[in-house]
Amino acid sequence: MSEAVRVIYIIGAGRSGSTLLDTVLASHPDVVGVGELVNLHSAGWTSNEVCACGKLGTECDFWTRVRTAWQRRVPEATVESYVALQKRIEFFTGLGLMQLARMLRQRISPTAEFQSYLQQTEALYQSIAEVSGKSIIVDSSKHPIRGALLTHLRGIDLRLVHLVRDARAVVWSRKKSLEADQKSGVQFAIKPRSAWYSVAFWAFINVLATIVCLFRRRQSLRMRYEDFVAEPQVQLERLGHVCGLDYSATAQALLTGQPLKVEHPIAGNRMRMKGSVTLKPDWEWRDRLPARDRAACWLCAGWLLLAFGYGRSRVRRQQSASESVSWFASVWGCFARTPAKR
Repeated sequence: MSEAVRVIYIIGAGRSGSTLLDTVLASHPDVVGVGELVNLHSAGWTSNEVCACGKLGTECDFWTRVRTAWQRRVPEATVESYVALQKRIEFFTGLGLMQLARMLRQRISPTAEFQSYLQQTEALYQSIAEVSGKSIIVDSSKHPIRGALLTHLRGIDLRLVHLVRDARAVVWSRKKSLEADQKSGVQFAIKPRSAWYSVAFWAFINVLATIVCLFRRRQSLRMRYEDFVAEPQVQLERLGHVCGLDYSATAQALLTGQPLKVEHPIAGNRMRMKGSVTLKPDWEWRDRLPARDRAACWLCAGWLLLAFGYGRSRVRRQQSASESVSWFASVWGCFARTPAKR
């Protein structure tokens, strides 16, 4: 395909509602949602994770055709070699400092390995567009490093959506354990995480995501999960403006409680296995998160919660830089567009 493929990349921390947003954005007739594409080769085509259609990744007709189209474009590539490239270039080791340093070095003198990774990744998006017949792809992988790497792809028209959710909600979600159940979309057992670990990870990932978006300000926006579920019409209008799409029909469907169909997302939240989703706010953490975990969130990441417009007991209205609650929030407001509510 000679025309650039538009990719809407959802960036941010896990447990922030990215699977829901992926499905909502994919409801547009020109858009296909593919879930956490970063895990396609390792989980979908190697570990046989189940696609949202209910079939194994190696048996799903959609992903089988994507694989054929991908290998036609890059005949020298294999699933195993691409996973190896991801481990060296894309996946975190330590704090991801090695990957970040390597990426900066590649801007000056790109290696053959780095060029191969870019070529194979671009071919994957082009193959998805070809097989789906859609010109726009939603990738909810969330990884900030992957988001930064996508900016190197000349055949990709990249738009970034920095999805943020209250750290306390993320902590509550990560405190839950899940047993492995492949049919319900849980490939491996998920162990609970401590509040300190979860909030530190939340802060780290969101700082990286903000930095990535800083360099593509005109093609990115920050959106809070809480605002999206409270006022989908307003937030979809913002998204549509950045992504070049009209989501008025989707907004109306959400407001009237209509379910949105899920097609072929690979990996991601288990809600993708339900066949359809409806907009349903989740405020369970407000009643059930222990006080000590709330304190841990505020001590570790209160500065970032304030910058994103969260208070100790409620979600503040979104603020412009001039209305920020602290000096740091004022500076942070320059990093990502977070306009006040209309």
